[in-house]
Amino acid sequence: MSELRRFRTKQLALLLELKKELILKYPGRRERIEYIVDLLAMKLHNLRIYTLSDYVFTLYLASKEFAEFERLIDTEEIEKLLESEDEE
Repeated sequence: MSELRRFRTKQLALLLELKKELILKYPGRRERIEYIVDLLAMKLHNLRIYTLSDYVFTLYLASKEFAEFERLIDTEEIEKLLESEDEE
């Protein structure tokens, strides 16, 4: 499995777990949470190495509204992914 595919799969799993957590924590904001998660899931589905910065920036924007999204920004994993793509 490529590093990019592994990253997308792991991020999607974390995103769906975070969605459950946020809906329980903020039940009145369910629609907004679902919108943000759907947006991020679509970006993950279409993620390529050259769109990685767009995905990370969207996570950053989401974290301004819900700080919990910051947990998905793993700089070490992102750097590892970028390095592995450089080697190919």
